[in-house]
Amino acid sequence: MSVYNFISADRCDQWMNALESCGQYDTYHLPEYHLLAKEQREGSPYLFSFQDEDGAAVLPMLIRRTADVQGLEDSDFFDATSVYGYPGVVTNGHADFKNAESFRSNFQKALRSVFHDKKIIAFFTRQNPLFQTSWLLQGLGDVLKMSNTVAIDLTQPDHAQEKNMTKGHRYDIRKAGKQGVVAFEDKNFDKIKDFIRIYNETMTRNGALEYYFFPESYYDALKKSLGSHLRLFIAEKDGVLVSAALFLVTGEIIQYHLSGTPEKYLSLFGAKIILDEVRKWGAGHGYRWLHLGGGLGSQEDSLFRFKSGFSKLRFQFEVIRAVIEPTIYNQLVSRKQCWIEAHGYEKRSDNYFPDYRAPIMKRI
Repeated sequence: MSVYNFISADRCDQWMNALESCGQYDTYHLPEYHLLAKEQREGSPYLFSFQDEDGAAVLPMLIRRTADVQGLEDSDFFDATSVYGYPGVVTNGHADFKNAESFRSNFQKALRSVFHDKKIIAFFTRQNPLFQTSWLLQGLGDVLKMSNTVAIDLTQPDHAQEKNMTKGHRYDIRKAGKQGVVAFEDKNFDKIKDFIRIYNETMTRNGALEYYFFPESYYDALKKSLGSHLRLFIAEKDGVLVSAALFLVTGEIIQYHLSGTPEKYLSLFGAKIILDEVRKWGAGHGYRWLHLGGGLGSQEDSLFRFKSGFSKLRFQFEVIRAVIEPTIYNQLVSRKQCWIEAHGYEKRSDNYFPDYRAPIMKRI
């Protein structure tokens, strides 16, 4: 017999009980992290919780009104997406265990039932590369392999971790240390405003999409909501801030969340000194993974190459796209396309999901 529930992030205790029934989870799965998205008006956060005699699984999501899309204001349907970062499915089951197929079938049947009741016509989620759980969603929608992400295994001896770095990274870290660059945790977040400034500068310099920029209120809420799950590390030379980064810590996992370095200090390798310090700090505090993530927009770009210099370990990043109600979905796509053409716009991307939420721009 299976039992399932749809839990609002406001019911933190119930949400956490469901998470803990699955074993390991990440900061990106916490109710507090999802409530941040609600404050930023990204959607209403819920956790789909499922359990039967074969195991337990949960899937967090943000529910959004399609009526909030220009041109679809009279629509009374919804879609679901995931928070910024690497959430996705968490389960204590495995793809190769005896009753995996029936477990997946029952999980998807219950999930479809919730989607139907909540009038959710499309679903998208980013998977956590450290959890091999995409098998649970195969058949519900398209499981797309996007790119690799990079992680450091903190259970390895320090010399083994260093050996997995490129010679160039090791050289730069030694050189920065000789130049007097030091990294440490800013436990009181004294430099958080400086971090926001240099993070925004870094994203602008790298040509990042609007998706990667956050209002100042986001950082205030992040610190207030996550408490000890959020850590700020900085690098300084002669008391001058040369780089800074935010990390998320939960269970055995440290996530490299956001970072920034002023252009004039790039040659001091502050970001490398910070990651080397967090690597040592994490190993000393019993963490298993320092997950660095991938490149901007899942590209193997300069950011990815920077991260890959710290470790040879790669994890597959996947996303899931599912059209739950094809007829209604296609109607909304057609209506939005008519609106775009009638108002002199064009889509910036033909590969956006759901299609009716694709960013638009004025036609030239």
